[in-house]
Amino acid sequence: MVVVVTTADLLGAVQRSFAVTARELSPWPDPHPNLAAPADDEYSRVSDPAKWRIVRARADAWFTALEDAHLAQVEHAASVRWTTTLGTEVTSTDRALPHRRGALPLVVAHSRITDVDDALVTLGVGDPAVCVGLLPGCACDACDPGSQHVLDELDEMVAGVVSGTFRHLVRKDSTITQFGPGGWTGSNVGRHDVDALLADPTGWRQTSGVSWIDD
Repeated sequence: MVVVVTTADLLGAVQRSFAVTARELSPWPDPHPNLAAPADDEYSRVSDPAKWRIVRARADAWFTALEDAHLAQVEHAASVRWTTTLGTEVTSTDRALPHRRGALPLVVAHSRITDVDDALVTLGVGDPAVCVGLLPGCACDACDPGSQHVLDELDEMVAGVVSGTFRHLVRKDSTITQFGPGGWTGSNVGRHDVDALLADPTGWRQTSGVSWIDD
């Protein structure tokens, strides 16, 4: 059993699990340091799709840590409903069901990049699941930011759901997604309106939940 009191404790457990789940995989640096411009042919090339399996390894580490801490039950080969049709060919899906009442389920769907079945991770939250992340956002060599950047993105997303700071607001074709107090992403919404909408989401359909960790 992993004793978890804070999100930081959980991140430590994730790092220890990641040493196991990623033991046959290698991280890599940003291939375009200092904002170097990619070569033109990099935009149409995915030279090593299998390296992106490191994102799955990080998601697996999160699920292991959550289950070991008795914060959730993990379902493999889960049957999941989505609020929208995914634009990827899903090969398998895992889901973590939190034990705490009012907390949101977390879904990780695995999809192909070229001929690698589980190189792409789609993150979903809730039931039915709202699609909130696709990692990597683009697997081509030109868009590769290095492995740590993408792993940090995944950590931020999952930690936001587990800590209860995640919020997803929808109204018609507008969306706002917030994983923590430090920022947000959105579509068809004015930047200057977001703070007011997050403070008063009247008229928006909101997906949010409590922390998985007892206060």
